[in-house]
Amino acid sequence: MKLLLTCPPIFNHVYTPSLPLGYLKAYVQKHAEVEVKVLDLEYAYFCSPFIKKRSFLYFDKMAFCDHTMKEEEKPVYDKFVSQIIAEKPDVVGFRVAHSNFQITRYISQKLKYICPKIYIIYGGRYFCVREPYRPWVVEWHEKLPDVDCIVKNEGEETLCEIVKSLKSGLKPTFCKGATLRSSNGTIIDGGNRDLIKDIDTIPFPDFSDFPRENYLSDYLRIIFSRGCIGQCVYCVENDMMGTIRYRSPANVAEELKLRLSQGYRKFQVCDLALNSCLRPLLDICKEIIAQKIDVEFVFSEFRNSPALKKNVFELLYKAGFRTLCFGTESGSQRILDSMGKGVKVETIDQNFKDAHSAGLKIIVYMMVGFPGETEETFQETLDMISRNKEFLNGVTAVSATEVCATSIITDDIEKFGLNAATLYHIPDAWETKDGKNNLAWRRSLEQRLCQHFERLGIPMTDFSADGNPRIPRVKNQLKDLQRLNRIISPGLPQDEAEKKKLRSEYAAELTVKEKFIINAVNKIVTLIVNVKNTGSKKWLLEGNEWFRVGCKIYNMQKNKAQAIKELREDVPGDIATGDEFQVLFRIIGGPLPKGKYKLKFDMVNERRFWFEDLGILPFVSYIEL
Repeated sequence: MKLLLTCPPIFNHVYTPSLPLGYLKAYVQKHAEVEVKVLDLEYAYFCSPFIKKRSFLYFDKMAFCDHTMKEEEKPVYDKFVSQIIAEKPDVVGFRVAHSNFQITRYISQKLKYICPKIYIIYGGRYFCVREPYRPWVVEWHEKLPDVDCIVKNEGEETLCEIVKSLKSGLKPTFCKGATLRSSNGTIIDGGNRDLIKDIDTIPFPDFSDFPRENYLSDYLRIIFSRGCIGQCVYCVENDMMGTIRYRSPANVAEELKLRLSQGYRKFQVCDLALNSCLRPLLDICKEIIAQKIDVEFVFSEFRNSPALKKNVFELLYKAGFRTLCFGTESGSQRILDSMGKGVKVETIDQNFKDAHSAGLKIIVYMMVGFPGETEETFQETLDMISRNKEFLNGVTAVSATEVCATSIITDDIEKFGLNAATLYHIPDAWETKDGKNNLAWRRSLEQRLCQHFERLGIPMTDFSADGNPRIPRVKNQLKDLQRLNRIISPGLPQDEAEKKKLRSEYAAELTVKEKFIINAVNKIVTLIVNVKNTGSKKWLLEGNEWFRVGCKIYNMQKNKAQAIKELREDVPGDIATGDEFQVLFRIIGGPLPKGKYKLKFDMVNERRFWFEDLGILPFVSYIEL
């Protein structure tokens, strides 16, 4: 018997192999003793005519939730169906999330129609819900006639039991941790399954079906634990993997040594909160140090906690940790308490200071507009960021609060003062009963906080290149700019011969290669701009000059001569004569009134001149919002 596992796009798996599918393959292959194959449809979509292996476009579609079924993309999904059938599977397991639900539905329905004997299983994050809401899965299953089984929450043992039954020739009629479609079409709920207590018994993920050359990064994903002790009321993941369970230090060390032998040295740690319990984490770090395992943990998520002392951060650094991401969310004690964060603002301040002094890079998640947010609590968040500006290297995301179904908030919406009629819409336009906390207001806070980070020189991280948060060189560049501001600028010469000389040195050719709306709801227009250095001078990132790609935006309905906004994108490195590169600009329609806009793209030598000032024509494009 053959089990085929797959995850339709779009799911953030082009950077490095899928960790959950690797775990499922390893476990079922060992315990059910059947052939298991992983078919990576995510990579196939990345190679499709709609993405053409462009990581920034792929990331935009993922980040801005552009996950709807599109008529023009159906031939790609039809090809996926053919690829599945070509594998001749007896059972197909789909990993499902909100981001790929519609595409999964299209593929599995077509697969069932062509091959009705194939047993179809759904599982994944879409069906990982908190215990009070798990009966909902029965209702969902009733509306999915092509699906034979749905695995809820932790999947290894449940999937293995289903596969063993099918291998013996019996269609399962009851299974803990799953809902099953009976022969007469009714849905049988097997209830909950106990968690795997000793997660050391789970084999290491099997990535043998993921050719390394297909992926964009040089790291692997790894977990030290399953579960989370947090009770953040907005979260839908804190019960997804149940009670916190850590791997033993020896088990983690063994996997790290295996991956080193396979040529990997960098790892992205994907625990929900790595320091849910500090002692097991410290023991793992000590084991890594004791065995002198030379690895680097390029990213991991942490909870702010009073247990995180300076010596803890120093131990983390010694074990190979380099960038920590804190789910800080707010700088207001009132909001933190309402969120269920269980931390004091002064602890957050101390965590940032101590982690920075240990040599770690610190990035943060922030959330605005939580129920109960006021101008006063928002100002407290601004103040917290300001006093910690020297310790923060970047911000991972600034998000307007969303009220997700099955989150703790939804257990008692009266407590949070929510208007029930406004919940669960797209976009998430929930409101408080007094109407003061609404989507427009939350987005205004989002914009203000982003602007505050920008003023302080704390950059937004960029995940698009390889799925890992890259911290732009903004802080160094701002210091360079401050230094340049102390230098008397030569400005533009009045002599025409001197201008002509500059035009030969500083010249560029810019064109908009593609332009499209990435999100019809929020009117986010994405433009891919191709830039070529056609001058004689190399654009250097170091030195007394700072080159960036600029965009001036003009409102064609009002003052056509005055730019209403300027955007900048960094160049990817030193650009020699003849070199080309691409940058991506996003024009978000929310803050701008509807209408037609002119976009003028040009290179800018910051503090000195735009190339247009030398008489070099910029590239002009138009959009409508």
